[in-house]
Amino acid sequence: MLNLLKKIFTPQNKSENNNEIQKPPYTDEYLKTGEYLSCKSLHGGIAFMHTAVRTCCSNKQGVTFFENYKGEDIDWKEVEKQRAHIIDDCKRGCLPENCKGCVDLEKKKWDEKPLIDDLFFNYWDHCNCGCVYCIQSGHGEYLVKEKHPSTFYSVLKQVKYLYDNNLVSKNAHVELVGGDLTVLDEAEDLINMVLDYGVGRMSFHSSCIFYSKGLERALKEAPDIDCDFSIDCASRELYKKIKRIDAFDQVIENIKRYLNASENAKKALIAKYIIVDGLNDNVEELDRWIELMHSIGIQNMKVDINFKKYFPEFHHENPTVPEHYYKMYEHYNKKIKEYGIRDCCWEFSKRVLAEGGIPKGY
Repeated sequence: MLNLLKKIFTPQNKSENNNEIQKPPYTDEYLKTGEYLSCKSLHGGIAFMHTAVRTCCSNKQGVTFFENYKGEDIDWKEVEKQRAHIIDDCKRGCLPENCKGCVDLEKKKWDEKPLIDDLFFNYWDHCNCGCVYCIQSGHGEYLVKEKHPSTFYSVLKQVKYLYDNNLVSKNAHVELVGGDLTVLDEAEDLINMVLDYGVGRMSFHSSCIFYSKGLERALKEAPDIDCDFSIDCASRELYKKIKRIDAFDQVIENIKRYLNASENAKKALIAKYIIVDGLNDNVEELDRWIELMHSIGIQNMKVDINFKKYFPEFHHENPTVPEHYYKMYEHYNKKIKEYGIRDCCWEFSKRVLAEGGIPKGY
């Protein structure tokens, strides 16, 4: 009887030998179809963040491989062991806590690749402007006029090791976030290293206040490339209020210079308009912006909501989407259709609009 009671009250997910919690079985869907919920970053992403090395640069943070990272050498074999365990858990229906609700999750049959195929660089926070909506306002350095090193660490040694040891796919996607790349001292070296070793796609985010020869080279040589820039308005005066620097004319000239540098630039450059309450949140300014971008040859556009307003970590209460946002998006979609402009709006912004606030579960 005693043995029977022990069997009844012993949790079924524990080992009889060492009392360790056993993993749940693979999901029926995975066993039947091979499909499971995961994302490309969990499979092959490395993100160098300000103080950590993670799977991605989503504000959900994803999986953290190293906390309090300061540029020290990394045991990449250990990273891949961790990744293998994470993917195995996904097949069992157990997502990492920091991935739950992320817009990048997708249920499908994933190709399991042994190499890193997504490299994100977001390890510096100094910038040459001072956007009122910047999500790094708590620790960033703004209105920087000269290049200088990241206050956190350098990535060049680690990236060279990854490439020299064939740990990165020749078709990898490489993305530089920031800060602004033109004021990071090693940005040009990083871009040139990636291009020299081989890359599939490169993504950039820049204010375009300063011109980058590295970005110009990428526009000429990268097999696939995209670069978005936030000008957010169509006038010098409003630009000064939003970006807190008088550089509107300079930005327009640099965009034209990029467009003239390579035929690829016409398909690569993405003009971004971030809606800021009380400044550019009206159809009239949005229309002027569309007309200006179209007139200089921009073929890709995106209108985003203010992440500082809608990322959950910045607000205790769930903000609702104002009715006039929908009128702005309606006008935007109508206008870009007329001009044959490609819409590049981010999935998060689309979900905010669809649900009228912060997406459920996010």
